[in-house]
Amino acid sequence: MILEGYVTDKNKSPIANALIEVKGESFITLFRAESNESGYYKLDIPEGKYPFLTAVKDYGVNYLEYWCQNITLQNDMSLDVSFDKLEIYGLHVFLIKGAGNSLMAYFRPMSLPKFQQGARDIAPEDITIKVVIDNREMPVIMTNLVKEFAGDREMSAFLIQVETTESNMLWHKFDLQIVDKDNHYGAATIFNTDI
Repeated sequence: MILEGYVTDKNKSPIANALIEVKGESFITLFRAESNESGYYKLDIPEGKYPFLTAVKDYGVNYLEYWCQNITLQNDMSLDVSFDKLEIYGLHVFLIKGAGNSLMAYFRPMSLPKFQQGARDIAPEDITIKVVIDNREMPVIMTNLVKEFAGDREMSAFLIQVETTESNMLWHKFDLQIVDKDNHYGAATIFNTDI
């Protein structure tokens, strides 16, 4: 099966020499590719389910990672990725039955500038959140700051409620993008394994 796409920055400019890795459950790299001058990458990998895909260049120096979760490869697939100085880690999307027309999403945002400054909590400040479900932008109707204990420190995470067009909406692809007060950007994607 072919998994291919383009790697871009927040302005949609191509990023050459980015490392794209398909990873297993223990974050061990199973397959890897590098983007060319046009930002294009291509992986020829077996059909199957892959829990993680990451993309990055100069990690911790110029950029943080893009994450994609729950890729089911049954046919050739195109997946465009983008990254900048923010990272969305641990994205999970779930439905609360009886909660109306909405989905919940949990994630921990990280900021490269805060990491480089040695901050204990590296979450960016004053983020705006954009959600696209199956290529359709959906409104975020509630944002909750959550504290998560990670290692030896408290980290900031978010639990958001996203309005959907119907209750128990079947969705395939959930894209999340964040931008902080300094216009730094981060993105992540998760696919629904229940459909």
